[in-house]
Amino acid sequence: MSALVSDVLYEFLVGCEEPADLQQIFGTMEKVSHQLGIDYFAMAFLPLAHERLDSLVWQRWPDGWLNRYLQNNYFHADPVVSLVRATARPSVWSQSVRAGHLSGRPKRIMDEARDFGMLDGLTIPLHSRSGLAGLFSVAGRRVPVAAPEVALLQFVAETTHRRIMDLNTPPEPCLRDDLQITRSESECLTLCAAGKTDREIGSITYRSQRTVQQHIRNLQQKLGVSNRAQLIAESFRRGLQR
Repeated sequence: MSALVSDVLYEFLVGCEEPADLQQIFGTMEKVSHQLGIDYFAMAFLPLAHERLDSLVWQRWPDGWLNRYLQNNYFHADPVVSLVRATARPSVWSQSVRAGHLSGRPKRIMDEARDFGMLDGLTIPLHSRSGLAGLFSVAGRRVPVAAPEVALLQFVAETTHRRIMDLNTPPEPCLRDDLQITRSESECLTLCAAGKTDREIGSITYRSQRTVQQHIRNLQQKLGVSNRAQLIAESFRRGLQR
């Protein structure tokens, strides 16, 4: 993990430790975006299949782009949105959606986004216990595409999403009382939160890579999450990591 990514992650965790309100949460996330040289960013909850997207949770899109996107109901024709909903994985626009292979409204959307200065972008799925719940996107002339940067933005997006949900959900009593985490799982969780790979965790703890992967899967199931970014975010939320 690069020094920049490590520093940004540390500052984000400190800034998001005790969010008082949505403005504080979004301010912390905006700082991350600026530190990574990102021009534009937005977060949205997913509408139902028959509903229009009529607003965003938070956005700093180019002037005029949001109104055009919403008024033309681009959301359900957006090729990046369709891909991320199908794969539930982060998508770098230029790597996953080839403009030359598009036609009709999908091509129009991507062409117009470029006209507004969004030359490339990264869209990250946001999950809840019931499945895919929203999307977080960054865009501009320079978009972080290196693996550590994508992982950082995924973690930041998932954490921010959970902080937002926390503010809108009554606290659950005795969160840790029913949670049984073994010592081996706790070790793997700590190293996973530190950015170690399965192989590195196995080497440090003298376990096979397969055993480490099983511990991580067990932790995801116990904490009700579906990927590592969510696992790390939930572990901090529950006080399993500090």
